[in-house]
Amino acid sequence: MSGGTATGYTGTQIFSTTFAQWAAREVLRRAQPHTLFVRFAPRQRQKPMNEMLASGREPAELDPAGSLVDADMGAYYNWLNLQRLTGADKSSSLVWFEGHREAIAIGPSLPRGTTSSAAASLEQILSWAA
Repeated sequence: MSGGTATGYTGTQIFSTTFAQWAAREVLRRAQPHTLFVRFAPRQRQKPMNEMLASGREPAELDPAGSLVDADMGAYYNWLNLQRLTGADKSSSLVWFEGHREAIAIGPSLPRGTTSSAAASLEQILSWAA
């Protein structure tokens, strides 16, 4: 995992979405919100720093596969961080792959180990997890 000095890791945050994960953890810890939305956006493809600095205003090349791995792990770590808070036994987590027809919801009101192939709106899923 990479991160900057603000996160306590070594390396760089230029190529990852670790900042979203760190920010979510800090919000959960400090503000203890009732609802938190974290959006992991595509990261840029890794290339040598001299190429990044030398290039003009050309658009960044994105890394969709790496971004999905980052978001998957980030969502999991956010859920783990949520479990460390007071009231975790009443907390719910929803992960949705934007633009796709799949989501995962975990919470005390949802039965374990079940799946559904029925269509549901995001609003419906949120109400089930509440």
